[in-house]
Amino acid sequence: MDMGKHVSISNSSDPYTPPEKELGLTRETLRLLLSHGIKVQLITKSSLVVRDLDLIRRGNCAVSITITTADRQIAARLEPGAPPPEERIRALRLLSDAGVPTVARIDPIIPGINDEGLEQVAKLVCAAHVRHVVASTCKVKVDSFNRLAQAFPSAEKNLRSLFWVEGERVGRAIYLARALRRQLLGRVRDVVLAEGATFGVCREGLSEFGTAPTCDGSHLIPERKLSSKGILSLENGGNRQFP
Repeated sequence: MDMGKHVSISNSSDPYTPPEKELGLTRETLRLLLSHGIKVQLITKSSLVVRDLDLIRRGNCAVSITITTADRQIAARLEPGAPPPEERIRALRLLSDAGVPTVARIDPIIPGINDEGLEQVAKLVCAAHVRHVVASTCKVKVDSFNRLAQAFPSAEKNLRSLFWVEGERVGRAIYLARALRRQLLGRVRDVVLAEGATFGVCREGLSEFGTAPTCDGSHLIPERKLSSKGILSLENGGNRQFP
């Protein structure tokens, strides 16, 4: 394996689904990867990640937590089953204060759904001492748009216009119009930079918005040295619970 690269867990799913609390499969995967010095970026919506702080803080690992909105009711409709946003912000703070490089992902930004509180979310995650914030606007396909419209029926007409009439096709997805993406992401960027963190956008075609070496914050993954035996001493770590 190329040790200069990192393993992302995970971009299109979540490593901390409810069964993980009992099964510990992600924890064991982390132990194996980190004990051999492999760099890992954890991407999750779950506060359960703090359970594995004993491993994360000593390995080559950075943690990204998605905060879609600070509004608990909107979050429950937009991402059912995920922990409420205040738990995730608390997890970011605990990780950051333990010395773990943290990234907040404000994603997806959806006009008329969660855009009203963008500045508040950006300030909350920066107050949790994250080092980098990455923001992304919503991209839809037919099935994902239908799920969104079902969750927010009163917004369907506006969303249909924004995506299917005014939006632009990029690959197989429909993006918001470029000018609207710039406006939404610029609002987050202004707050983040004023708060002293770095900012990035991924898959938006707006690379000039970035102020860090990577858009996703993977440049923050530490590079701790292996022992003479070729492993990091993670074997005796305790199983810290979320306080």
